[in-house]
Amino acid sequence: LGVWLYLAAVLLLVAVELAGAIKLGAVRWLSVFGLSVQPSELAKLATACCVTRVLATQPAPLPFRAVALSAAVVALPAVLIFLQPDLGTSAILIAIWAGTIWVAGIPMRYLMGLGLVAAALVPLGWHLLHDYQRTRLLVFLNPNVDPLGAGYTIIQSTIAIGSGQWLGRGYLAGTQNHLNFLPERHTDFLYSVIGEEWGLLGSVAVVALFGYLLKRGTAIALEAGDRQARLLAAALLSWIVSQAIVNMGMVMGVFPVVGVPLPCVSYGGSAMVTTWMAIGILQSLQRFGTRD
Repeated sequence: LGVWLYLAAVLLLVAVELAGAIKLGAVRWLSVFGLSVQPSELAKLATACCVTRVLATQPAPLPFRAVALSAAVVALPAVLIFLQPDLGTSAILIAIWAGTIWVAGIPMRYLMGLGLVAAALVPLGWHLLHDYQRTRLLVFLNPNVDPLGAGYTIIQSTIAIGSGQWLGRGYLAGTQNHLNFLPERHTDFLYSVIGEEWGLLGSVAVVALFGYLLKRGTAIALEAGDRQARLLAAALLSWIVSQAIVNMGMVMGVFPVVGVPLPCVSYGGSAMVTTWMAIGILQSLQRFGTRD
């Protein structure tokens, strides 16, 4: 069902462009029977399934046509999501593709060529960004450039994490959280709350849990009986792990703020459900493999 799921996700993304609801200055949601649905989250799962389907029948190392076709599959939803605008989720789709073609066996010369093309497109990408996205990148280099504006969130986030020290301030005792200094503390910046209330110990525990998930997912991929199951496991792991790294990195000031939730931790309907589906598929791959 990967191809059909992909087509449905693309149609929903087009519907967002035509009749999406505006929240937090972006058009990323559809209102369905009074519920807010975020099609870009479904697009992560759909893209992982479709790219896997495309590459599963290709030989290793991958021929150029397979790399180009898989790139086109990812580019369509990635561009639609970028226009919402949502730079973070677009980057996650690229991470899904990169992880899948790596496991599928992309030749090194193609990989180097993609790196050179990406580097050459950086100036163009800068001009395609919205003003607030450019500001976020500049603030990433120096948050104090705009401490009460674009740099406010990352400054408060690092204060929260640093104030937790080794063992944290205690459950529900974080001042940055409960005095409302920390924006989006229940979604994108929940890891900052964990750092403040549970300290370094709690923060490392979260990283360790994601590490265990990566270890188990990698074992499932290595033990898979067919190529499609192995690639699908790689695609799903690339999604969850890359998103976790980006989220934890941005709240600590290591990466720019791009607005992606922490999988299985941040509050959110569409994001949580699709992540559960991804983990469920990983478990199913271990039990049954893939079925045509």
